[in-house]
Amino acid sequence: MDYSSNDPVPSYEESVASQPFSKTDRKHVPDPQPSLSLPNQLANTRTQRIDAILSTYVDPLLLSQGAAGLYKTTFILVPSTVSTLQDAVSNAYTEIPEPQIVGFPTNEVVKLIRLSGQEYAMEFWRQPAVVTELESSMKARLVSSGHRLCEPDDPRTPEPPPVVQETKKVGFWDKIRGKAIHDDEIQDRKLGWRAQEPQTEHSPGKIPTGLVQVSVQWKEVALRIANEMGLYESRRGPALCLTVEVGS
Repeated sequence: MDYSSNDPVPSYEESVASQPFSKTDRKHVPDPQPSLSLPNQLANTRTQRIDAILSTYVDPLLLSQGAAGLYKTTFILVPSTVSTLQDAVSNAYTEIPEPQIVGFPTNEVVKLIRLSGQEYAMEFWRQPAVVTELESSMKARLVSSGHRLCEPDDPRTPEPPPVVQETKKVGFWDKIRGKAIHDDEIQDRKLGWRAQEPQTEHSPGKIPTGLVQVSVQWKEVALRIANEMGLYESRRGPALCLTVEVGS
């Protein structure tokens, strides 16, 4: 189209208005306020990961133990970055294909759960908020399924300090005669040995019948495996122990 010299020059506003607008021309301006605050995002992530662990591993094993008539089960959750326990696999040519868990009471069923993935690393599990929610989530699942919890009693008064006994002088012949009584006892701890469960307020028989007790604590777990030479060796590392016990 030819323009004559008498036509007025369009203004700047008219020139801009005549240009076609595209969505790609608009620059993306980030939202200054995210949809979730950082505390809420952390809480959601923590809850999702814990629920996934309980649904995938703990719930099926707990149901199988209940069907077997077992009152106490401990689930050992090994973080994905604890290499000493993650890599502890027995030699395929040995009679024991799976590592042996040592150091737990003989009347306690222990299940080893090796977690995988960076989301279940040691950095995640060692946070106190994660350990607290693991216990509370397990309790909430039991309550929702009709179980009654056995909660610990109110904080007890601190025990008095031990009484310091006076040191008595012992003669030479008294030491000789008393040596046989105080000789150190040697305990034979063979393969698969587990410590006897200490008598505490939470020992079996202390929980009322029909109630369920849940506890979570960090422990140093020992696994006994057979190496390539067929010799037994122990691997140690930290793990979370989730214990569920039903009063009998």
